[in-house]
Amino acid sequence: MKKILSLALTAIITFASGVSAQIFWKVEKPGSDKTSYLLGTHHFAYLSTLDSLAQLPAALEKCDRLYGELDMEAMTSPENIMKMQQVLVAPSDSTLDKVLTPAQLDSLKTVWNDLTGGQAPLEMMYAMKPSLLSTQIASIMAMKIFPDLNPLEGLDMTMQKRAKDLGKPVAGLETIDFQMDRLYGTPIKKQAESLMETIRDMEGQEKMSKQLADAYMRHDLDTILKTMEEEEESAEDLERLLYSRNDNWVKQLAEEMPGESIFVVVGVGHLPGDRGVIAQLRKAGFTVTPAE
Repeated sequence: MKKILSLALTAIITFASGVSAQIFWKVEKPGSDKTSYLLGTHHFAYLSTLDSLAQLPAALEKCDRLYGELDMEAMTSPENIMKMQQVLVAPSDSTLDKVLTPAQLDSLKTVWNDLTGGQAPLEMMYAMKPSLLSTQIASIMAMKIFPDLNPLEGLDMTMQKRAKDLGKPVAGLETIDFQMDRLYGTPIKKQAESLMETIRDMEGQEKMSKQLADAYMRHDLDTILKTMEEEEESAEDLERLLYSRNDNWVKQLAEEMPGESIFVVVGVGHLPGDRGVIAQLRKAGFTVTPAE
């Protein structure tokens, strides 16, 4: 699969069949009076998605705490900003102009200049890891596709803010160090290959971005599944970006949910599938039903 979406969204990667068109789920454990919730998000979705979930405000108010993939407020601390900057810089012998051929660099420049209108010379990005450039390309493309989408009003960030406004504790299921390693810790050569896959099919990437965003706004996981089945993803990448993370989250949540009402907000791609959060919670003895 072309990495532009798996890196930028960290969310929608693959789905198993048999999942109803839902993005909001209720989680209960027999014998416990605590009810928790799962909300699947999409980074390029409008806030109206939250307004369409009639039960969401009451569910959030009743919960004891909220978990996101990350504590997004913590990302803005000087310490963590410095950490992220260090991770995103490529080794001096692996800068963009050293890992790409002249022909590849020319192709990348053409796409980059088209996206940025020539306002940000590609040379400014040479020291950055290729995966960061993939992420930047995805973000710029999304802003062009959805010009009225405010990047500062993402669903994940908004849900964390709403929880804090209600006095609810907010925490991350993962640390920034862990997630940065998953997103940007693969070998530079592999990152460069993925970047060039993206560059060679920008039209296809734009089409898929539109399809996924539209399907998400309709809560239509069947269409998302169909779209993603047309892509290819290695077993190693699926394990790294999706399955192993689901395993870690469910282990923690299964321990905490019987004694506390938890509102979980993660990328929608983490919910379905045999190793998705929904199936794994059910295997752990929880009842998971649509909350919409």
